[in-house]
Amino acid sequence: MRISTNQLYELSNNDLTGMQGSIVKLTQKVDAQQKVLVPSDDPVAAARALDLSQTQALNSQFATNRNNAKSSLASVGSALDSVTQLLTKVKADVVQAGNASFSNAERSNMAAELKGNLNEMLGLANTTDGLGNYVFGGFRSTTQPFSYDSMGNIVYSGDQGTQTLQVDATRQMEVSASGQAVFQGNGQDTFKTMQDLITLLSVPTSEAANNADTVAASTFEFPPGSGRFPIAEYNDIQSELDATDPTDERFSELMTRASNAKLLADQADAARTPIPGSQAALSRSLSALGNSIGLQMGNVESATASVGARQNELDNLDAQGQVLNQQYLQTTNNLLGRNGTDVTEVISQLNQQSQYLQAAQKVFVSTSNLSLLNYLR
Repeated sequence: MRISTNQLYELSNNDLTGMQGSIVKLTQKVDAQQKVLVPSDDPVAAARALDLSQTQALNSQFATNRNNAKSSLASVGSALDSVTQLLTKVKADVVQAGNASFSNAERSNMAAELKGNLNEMLGLANTTDGLGNYVFGGFRSTTQPFSYDSMGNIVYSGDQGTQTLQVDATRQMEVSASGQAVFQGNGQDTFKTMQDLITLLSVPTSEAANNADTVAASTFEFPPGSGRFPIAEYNDIQSELDATDPTDERFSELMTRASNAKLLADQADAARTPIPGSQAALSRSLSALGNSIGLQMGNVESATASVGARQNELDNLDAQGQVLNQQYLQTTNNLLGRNGTDVTEVISQLNQQSQYLQAAQKVFVSTSNLSLLNYLR
């Protein structure tokens, strides 16, 4: 078979061009520090790497959602902590106001202070997050959840829903709290309790009311129709006991009688209604309000514990997400040849191809200079 000079040039040129193209591609791989640049380099690896890239992007979005969830829960948690502190202060006021040595003026001043506390509580119930959404409004996050109605009562305008975020592939997390459950849950209304306390402390007690209540207590028949007046009986026995010397042989008997009488007297006192304006009426109402505040603090503590548990869960999910991200990254590097050994292999191939090209160029130059004319004499 005869090969013309033109064919020789064409074949050599194609070989050299192919080698140069291979060197360019290897150079690009070295520059990119990656073995697989285009799907044609390794279709299977490229397809798997694309799937992993999408999964990794989704994992990153979950991480962003978790950061947003942390921000919202931090707003809720901070508000709940402030509510707890405020309720603790109000409960201390209830105990202090029950002191019989407190004057009407002191209780009136306390009522004025509690009005400010009520407005502060209302502000906490209308807390917003960094985006301006009300964290206690349910799904109605753009509507102020608590406000005064025409009767002066504080009412809830939100709903029972809770905002959620997808924080993991299989986890949707609540990032808000129901304002009604926190402030008006389990039959307790924080705002009404505070308003009732303010009203109670604004009503003065009087000596006349105290005296009238003492008389009413001593003439209160209990059980009804029994003809017994337990409070008066207890006062008589207690007075006799106080006047008896502990060495008296009757002292032990009187102590037992006084103890038994006290039990019945307490039942009678609980069954009767004290005279309004008396210290007894004030103490009775303060006790009921104190119990109510205790139950409300339980609602807040329950919500606070729930927020804390979700924050801990987010931290755990973050740690898991970081591990997954590292796994995705390592697997992608393995598939696309981004590891040190892969890059070293590409560099070796580049050096080898460069040597081949140089040798081929020398051969081509030598071959192209050959001519039968050089051998004619």
